[in-house]
Amino acid sequence: MAVPKSELLWKLNDYQKAGHEAPARVVSNPQLCEGDLMLQDEVDEFIKDSVATLRILSDKDSPRYDSVVATYFADLAALLKLGRIDEDEYNELIDTQNLRF
Repeated sequence: MAVPKSELLWKLNDYQKAGHEAPARVVSNPQLCEGDLMLQDEVDEFIKDSVATLRILSDKDSPRYDSVVATYFADLAALLKLGRIDEDEYNELIDTQNLRF
């Protein structure tokens, strides 16, 4: 089985396969992923920080911008799949018009 693209869907086994250190709460709950374990405030902060990062990369015309946008979209899809955001929020957050800073 392939490792999910969004790290928010990674369970302990996925971190181990990728050779990354898993967050402590995932180690303590190996059957759950980071997205399952995040508090709603953490989900909100994650989205806010992601958008801020995209703004900075856009302002600096960074070559990493497209890659980070792809990861952002994968993370939002993961949050939707896990029921952490609803479809309206998802659609608003992935609207490319909203990514033009």
